[in-house]
Amino acid sequence: MPEAVSWYALAIALVTMGVFIVARTLSRFSRIAARLRDLEQAQAQLTEHFQGLTAGAIGQGRQLAQLEQQLGRLRDRLDQLASNDSGGAAFNTAIRLARKGVSGREIMETCGLSEMEADLVILLHREREES
Repeated sequence: MPEAVSWYALAIALVTMGVFIVARTLSRFSRIAARLRDLEQAQAQLTEHFQGLTAGAIGQGRQLAQLEQQLGRLRDRLDQLASNDSGGAAFNTAIRLARKGVSGREIMETCGLSEMEADLVILLHREREES
């Protein structure tokens, strides 16, 4: 009978050990599953942020393109005004001075332009030379 008891004790020990191993494995899988859920949530948040940034960049790109078009139209208009007979010489002189790097104040005094006109000439024609 002592042999039977030792077999029963061994069987119980093996079953207990098996249950412990299964419980530990399930606990580990549970932690891994929780970590996976956290990572999926973080990925979803990052995807959302990335989509927002992408949409913002696209909007900024469109706005920049519109501003570049407006700047082109302003340059064309200023060139057109400069080539007209009425005041054309003053604008041509202002453009030439702006391209040489003369200050806005000097352009105003030399050409008889307003501060806004001189600033616009400088903005449009110095930038053209630098870019």
